[in-house]
Amino acid sequence: MALLLTPRALAQRGEFYYQLSAMIRAGLPLIGALQTLEKSPPNAAYRRPISRMLAELKNRNTFVSALDTVGDWLPVFDKALLEAGEKSGRLDESFRLLANFYEERAKLARAVMGQMLYPVIIIHLAIMIFPPGLIRAAFWDDQWLPFLLNKLLGYGLLYGIGGVLVFAGGGTHAEWWRALMERWLSYVPMLGRARQNLALARLTAALEALFSAGVGIVDSWELAARASGSPAIVREVLTWRPLVEVEHRTPGELLANARAFPPMFTSLYRTGEISGQLDDTLIRLREYSSTEGHRQLDMFTRMLTTAIILIIMIAIGAAVVMFWMDYYGGIMKSLGE
Repeated sequence: MALLLTPRALAQRGEFYYQLSAMIRAGLPLIGALQTLEKSPPNAAYRRPISRMLAELKNRNTFVSALDTVGDWLPVFDKALLEAGEKSGRLDESFRLLANFYEERAKLARAVMGQMLYPVIIIHLAIMIFPPGLIRAAFWDDQWLPFLLNKLLGYGLLYGIGGVLVFAGGGTHAEWWRALMERWLSYVPMLGRARQNLALARLTAALEALFSAGVGIVDSWELAARASGSPAIVREVLTWRPLVEVEHRTPGELLANARAFPPMFTSLYRTGEISGQLDDTLIRLREYSSTEGHRQLDMFTRMLTTAIILIIMIAIGAAVVMFWMDYYGGIMKSLGE
């Protein structure tokens, strides 16, 4: 699956779902909507998977079967909602929900990149300037080789670390690796809570769609857990089937002893389950978790940006002090002689 990391890629995926939702709401059949998008997709790379889905649908297969032909082009979360939409006859609503989801992610990605642009520029300038002695040696003494090697090493480390972080955070790794990354990142202030809330937002969105489609409780929870993208939630939920089917316990009761879910989530879900208003509760949980997750991620980005700027300012200040200390030290030494 291609990583949807850039705002443009996220916006294109959102536009893809928005157009499908609009055309189906207008009365166009799914095959006709996909044929229209095949001719003018949001991105040229969409034509091949759309063609595969159309071929499957024209053979009188279900949309779920058509989704299997595109492999990992669609995330588990997308497939879960679309499968639920087809079963419930609310496919247009699933497309609309996914369109809003990717639009929000695109806005968040733009905000994060905008906030990180300034410190990234400063880091590049800092690598170019420090240590200042190499610049002086390069321009005054024509010693360019040490200067170029130093910059090559600095920028190589910078982009190497960035590449490792992007690779490590990808969602295509083995389950044990994603679980390890989730545990490590949970200790990072703000970021850990943000990831948890966004995973809960995906979980509740999938549950809402699956329950509306009439899917069984256990199957809905297992499928929604995989759609959440959280290995901790998946491990917890996969132990529920015998407890629900044999001991006749409800998910609300099981949530009370589940460490992967915060107390507020458990309390609201149990209240909705007991009162018979679970659909409304899931909507509230989705909106709350999504809002909190985006707010916490925004705060983490601001904190990281501030920390990077402060570190660079301290480094620049220390370099200036050392320069003048060496300068005046040389003068005093000359006067002493």
